Amino acid sequence: QDWAQLGNRNLIIPPFTAMRNPIMCFVHLLVFALALYFMLESAADMAFSFTAAPTTLKPTSTTLAAPASGPAWICASIPQKFSHTRGMPRTAALVGWAAVWFGLSRHVSKGVPGRRSARQVKHTVSMASASNQDVGVILLSGGVGKRMGAKIPKQYLKLLNLEIVLHSLDTFLDCDVAEIAIVCAEEWQGVFKDHLAKKGEVKPVIKFTGGGKERQDSVQNGLAELTVDYAAVHDGARPLVTKEEVEKVLADARKYGAALLAVQTKATIKQASSGPDGEPMVAATPNRKTMWEAHTPQVIRADLLRRSFKNAMENNLEVTDDVSLVESLGEPVKLTEGEYTNIKVTTPEDMSVAETILKERGFVPPA
Repeated sequence: QDWAQLGNRNLIIPPFTAMRNPIMCFVHLLVFALALYFMLESAADMAFSFTAAPTTLKPTSTTLAAPASGPAWICASIPQKFSHTRGMPRTAALVGWAAVWFGLSRHVSKGVPGRRSARQVKHTVSMASASNQDVGVILLSGGVGKRMGAKIPKQYLKLLNLEIVLHSLDTFLDCDVAEIAIVCAEEWQGVFKDHLAKKGEVKPVIKFTGGGKERQDSVQNGLAELTVDYAAVHDGARPLVTKEEVEKVLADARKYGAALLAVQTKATIKQASSGPDGEPMVAATPNRKTMWEAHTPQVIRADLLRRSFKNAMENNLEVTDDVSLVESLGEPVKLTEGEYTNIKVTTPEDMSVAETILKERGFVPPA
């Protein structure tokens, strides 16, 4: 089996099974072997010090004298020429543990999974072996963003020196998808083309299409550009979605046919109705435990999404998110638990929050 695939299963020796480079694997094995030797030798010396009398040592012998039984049997197999370390058991152990720590830290710095939480283990997908060539992304970037109060659409504002929508684009470029259909006005296509030109050759096929009057019209335009089995619809104003979140929702969509990233609602929700003078009044209070806040991407089997659009047109349905179209057919939709950091940048305050999150993640602004 694939080495990286084995490594992501948290076997007894995850650092070595996660190595795809045979040379580096050999180097790390050597480091750990040396560490094991030092620790065993240290243990043997300490055992000898507890069990062997000083007078039993014979410098001219080829082995360390030790009683025939008891913990000191380990010492009998250690050559005399290595006995100079008997006075340094703690030092030897320290060197051994330092070597172990070095080996592990190298793997952690390379992004190889080490100790992970139960939640992370449950949803981890092997990035090295996963292939998303059955997935196309519909990246929605045609909105105006009036609440931001900017002179240009909010998704083209720069977040740490990179346009908001380009943060999302880079995430999907890292996910090895087959196609990306960018839905935007023609005058903004240059933002994407310039960015892609700087990256050089990219794996996904990049396509452009115009937006529609409503969100579902824009999604339908993007869907018309895709030729793959699954469509992942994402708001260009959500720059903080992670590769791990994308992989999780894709896995759920393959299992259930449709899935969306979402988080459980923290606040109590009030359902409103209009009062006598048109003012909002509380009509009901839904159980907060059943409330989830919808995020994107929302991933739907392409044929199912096309059938949903046909149903919406025949029944004159208008929706504000994509899986609602699937719900209208009575088909199941999986809620994939995402991260609260996957915010939609809508107001100036959201910009500040997004900058803080990116800095905490170690994002390096482009020059």
